[in-house]
Amino acid sequence: MLVAVGRQDTSRQRPGQLSETDPTLARADAATAVPSVVPAHARKGVSGSDFRWFWTAYAVSTFGDQITLVALPLAVFARTESALSVGIAASMQSLTAVALGLVAGAYADRLRHRPILIATDLLRGALLGAVAVAVMQSDSYSVLMLYAAAFVMGALRVLHDAAAGAALPRVVSGTDLLSANGRLSGSESAGNIGGPALAGALVALGGAGLALAADALSFLLSGISVSAVRPLRDKRSHDRAPVARRGSIRDDVIEGLRVVWADRPFMHGLVLVAAMNVVAVAVEAQFIPYAEELLHLKSGAIGVYFAVGGAAGLITAIVLSRRQEARGDVVLAGVGFFAAGVMVAGLVPSLLSAGVAYVAAGVGSVMVITHFTALRQRRFPVRLLGRVGMAARTVLFGILPLAHLGGGWLAGAAGPRVLFIVAASIGLIATAWGAVGDVIDLTG
Repeated sequence: MLVAVGRQDTSRQRPGQLSETDPTLARADAATAVPSVVPAHARKGVSGSDFRWFWTAYAVSTFGDQITLVALPLAVFARTESALSVGIAASMQSLTAVALGLVAGAYADRLRHRPILIATDLLRGALLGAVAVAVMQSDSYSVLMLYAAAFVMGALRVLHDAAAGAALPRVVSGTDLLSANGRLSGSESAGNIGGPALAGALVALGGAGLALAADALSFLLSGISVSAVRPLRDKRSHDRAPVARRGSIRDDVIEGLRVVWADRPFMHGLVLVAAMNVVAVAVEAQFIPYAEELLHLKSGAIGVYFAVGGAAGLITAIVLSRRQEARGDVVLAGVGFFAAGVMVAGLVPSLLSAGVAYVAAGVGSVMVITHFTALRQRRFPVRLLGRVGMAARTVLFGILPLAHLGGGWLAGAAGPRVLFIVAASIGLIATAWGAVGDVIDLTG
C-alpha cells in the first residue's frame, strides 16, 4: 500500500516491512517535496484506459522481444556459422542486467518515468531499424555491429524495465497491482507462444532483417502507447527528492541495497525466486537434450512442449488477474509446484511427464512472478521501486550464468535426467525452507 509521505501508517504496516519513516532509509520520505499518492486518473484501476494503454505498450514490446530473441541469433549464425558467436550475442542481456542494473534503478528513481519509457522505446526502435537495414542490404554485415546492438539493446531494456516496474503503482492503485501484474504476465505468456512462431514466419518470408524491422516497429508502437498514459504525465505525483537534497548515484544505489537487505522476509522471498531460476534452467536450457536422448523427439514435437507451457502460463495469468491480494504462500506454492513437475520428469521420463513438467513450469513461474512483483511494488515506497526492482533483478540474473554452467556440466557428466532431479531437489528444499520461515506470512 502507498502511504502519504511523512506519515507512518502503522495500522497497515506488515511485519518486517520498512515504514516510510524508518531510519534505515537514508533520506526519509518526509524530506521529499511531493506526496506519495496515486494520481486520481489511476482510481479506475485495471479497467481504466490508462492501464489499457500501459498494458498495450507492454504486450506489443513483449511480442517484439520474442521476435528479436529468434531473429538476432539467426542473423549472427547466418554470418558466422558459429555456436559460440550466437552464445556471445545471447549473453549480452544477462551481462547488462548484472553490470548496469543497480545504476539503472537509481536513475529510474531520480528521473520521471514517462520520458525514460518513451525514450528507451524509441531508441531501441531506431537502433533495431538501422540494424535491420544493414542486414537486409548486404550479406557481409558486421558481426561486431550485432554484438554492439545486442549490448545497447540490453542496456536500454534494463533502464526501461526499471522505470516500468516503478511506474506501474502510479498507473493503478495498490489493490489492483496483483491484477495488473497478472495481465502483464498473461501478455508475456502469449508472447512466448506467438512471438517465436511469428518470428519464424517473418524470417521465412524476408530473412532476419525483416523480423528485426518488425520488432523496431513494435517499439515505436509501444512508445506511442506509453505517451497516452495520463498518470505518468503528472509531474507532481512523481516521488523524487528535491535536487538540492540528492546525493550521488552511488549513495542512491547503497540506499536501495540497504533497504532491500533490511527487509528480511523480502530477502528470503528473493532466495526462493532464485531457487526457481535454478529449476528453470533445467527445463529451459537442457530440455532439448532431455527430449532427444530420453524421449527421442524431433524439433517439431519439442516445440509443442514450449507452447503447452506458454498456454498454461497464460491461463494462470488470466485467473490471477482476478485476484487482489499478493501473498507469500502463493510464491511458495509456485516454486514447489514448478519443482515437483520437473522432479516427475526426472524420475519417470516419458512424453506425459515432460508435459507435466512444462505445465508446472508455466503455472508455477506465473504464480511466482505475479505475486512476488506485486509484493515488491506494495511493500516499498514508490521512490525506491526502481532500485529495489533492479537489486532483485541483479541477483536473479547474476545466478543464471552459474546455473547454466553448472547445469551444462552436470547434464554432460551424468545426463539431463540427473540434472532435472538435482535442480528439482534444490527447488523443493527451498520451498520447505520457506514454509517454516517468514516468507509464508508475506502479504500485500
